[in-house]
Amino acid sequence: MQPRVPEPTEAADPAWNREAWLLEPDSVQRALDVLAPRSAGQVVREAFYGTRRFDDFRRHTGLTPGVLSARLRDLTDQGILTKVAYHDSGSRRRHEYRLTDKGRDLAAAIISLLNWADRWLPSPGGPTVVLAHRGCGASIRTELRCADGHPVDSLGDVQAAPGPGAREAADPAGGTRDR
Repeated sequence: MQPRVPEPTEAADPAWNREAWLLEPDSVQRALDVLAPRSAGQVVREAFYGTRRFDDFRRHTGLTPGVLSARLRDLTDQGILTKVAYHDSGSRRRHEYRLTDKGRDLAAAIISLLNWADRWLPSPGGPTVVLAHRGCGASIRTELRCADGHPVDSLGDVQAAPGPGAREAADPAGGTRDR
């Protein structure tokens, strides 16, 4: 079963004058920046699939050791991965990388991207990864709901408004714009 895709909104909310607000730094862009460059997204994807060790990340992503080291360091510095020491018999102490709570919270975004790509960018042979609920075997999909649990079936049900971090945009004369 394909995930339900909200219908596009017919008209913008008249209470939302987008031009009157500066929204930088934008939350969506900040989230995308964490997964840029592309190799960071590859490392997070592999961590989501259960990869933990450097050589395994390298094998699954095809990244060079230097690039992989930089991505693991960046994602650790961002608090998405944590380093955990391990020691195999007969070898030196090493680290493996595990998702933190912050990293695990990316699961909904990764699942949404996977669902979106399977629908809109399908592989010729079908999906390369299938996610299923361990308890019942049903496929995993993302679903939009408000904080009170109501389903969001249409983008027309979504209302955008400036948040507490938004600033009023200045007009060319140096004042603030009328809203």
